[in-house]
Amino acid sequence: MNRYILIILLFISTSMAQSLTVDECVRIALENKTSLKRADQDVTIARLNRASTGALMLPSVNASNSFSETTYGNSSSEASERYSGGLSLSQSLFNFGSKVNTLKQSDNNYNTAKQKKRQAKARIILDVYTYYYQYLKNSELFDIAGKDLELSEKQLELVEKQYNLGAVSKTDYLKASVRYGTAKSSFLSRELSKKNSEKSLRHSMGLLNSNIVVNVQEKMNFILSVPTFDEAYNLMLANSPDLNILDNQISGAQISVKKAWSSSLPSVNMSVGMNASSSDQITRTYFDDHYIKSANISVSIPIFSGFRNKNSIQISKLQLDQAETRFNAGRSSAKVSLYALINTLNNYQEIIPIQEEVLLSAEEDLKLAQQKYELGSASILELLDAQLALIQASSSLVRTKYDAAIQVANLDDLLGTLDKKYE
Repeated sequence: MNRYILIILLFISTSMAQSLTVDECVRIALENKTSLKRADQDVTIARLNRASTGALMLPSVNASNSFSETTYGNSSSEASERYSGGLSLSQSLFNFGSKVNTLKQSDNNYNTAKQKKRQAKARIILDVYTYYYQYLKNSELFDIAGKDLELSEKQLELVEKQYNLGAVSKTDYLKASVRYGTAKSSFLSRELSKKNSEKSLRHSMGLLNSNIVVNVQEKMNFILSVPTFDEAYNLMLANSPDLNILDNQISGAQISVKKAWSSSLPSVNMSVGMNASSSDQITRTYFDDHYIKSANISVSIPIFSGFRNKNSIQISKLQLDQAETRFNAGRSSAKVSLYALINTLNNYQEIIPIQEEVLLSAEEDLKLAQQKYELGSASILELLDAQLALIQASSSLVRTKYDAAIQVANLDDLLGTLDKKYE
């Protein structure tokens, strides 16, 4: 039901030409992507398995009722009938924690399934963030290329008229032609990138095969804030689903070692029961008068299992060592990735203000170049260089801004905080 409500809201939003924020795109994706539904099913399965394992701690109660008939071929002996019924209870009294560890193992599996669901959810969110910002970046670059093409075309027309009048040389006309051709090529390339990024965004939202139009905001107001490495590292250790899964694997391996040891140790079991049998059908009165009580306590001591128990212990210890190795390697790799991300974002934090100043300078330089060219004190080459400098400055700022936004999303994913924004 929620999925259809979101699709209806999306249809209303797009039909009214309202743009979708990145949060709205994420929520649509979370309703449509099947990978999250599969992860949710895995969590449900693990929860049910945990409940089933918990039942092992309870006694087992069984009721029985049977009928048997014995015949003797062609003999003159009459067939005999026998009715029996009873009630029994069995319970494991002591097994060196085997069942307790089995319950702990199922609980650990349930926690791992929940962390894997977080992984799947974060992956969906990160894809939407990445392709959403890629689309915005390519849209702005496409707009810049369009303005550049329009300006180059007007410049070419002006130079062509001046050339026909003999006011400028053929060199000026050729330079303007080259500038126009370069702008046209860039425009077509940016147009293709925009279309491709739109398809990628629709796919990340689960709308690739849908006819629904997706409108997103044209520009983004982005404020870059970078945490310190120590703050980010502590947050990552506490929240990262990747590291939590590796930690759960260690816990699971430790439990497996305990289970392997307990399988080679004695176990104590108890059973009690009441039963009765008769050649006639058993009534409640008959059962009350003729039932037989039984009680049994048994001790099972493993003596020899073909070295199976010994091998199980060794295997479980090796698996524990592997789990610890994977965790240490995963934590080291995450630490290196975090260090690189923090440094990258700090670099962006320094670059963006510089590029903003460069853009302002390029705009002023172009105005002066246009005025000088109109007065005849500047060549066409100077004007074209000023135009190109403005385009490059605008494009560089757009790329840096949206690349920084994508890296912030990668940082949130690494820290394990990205999916928590949409709980």
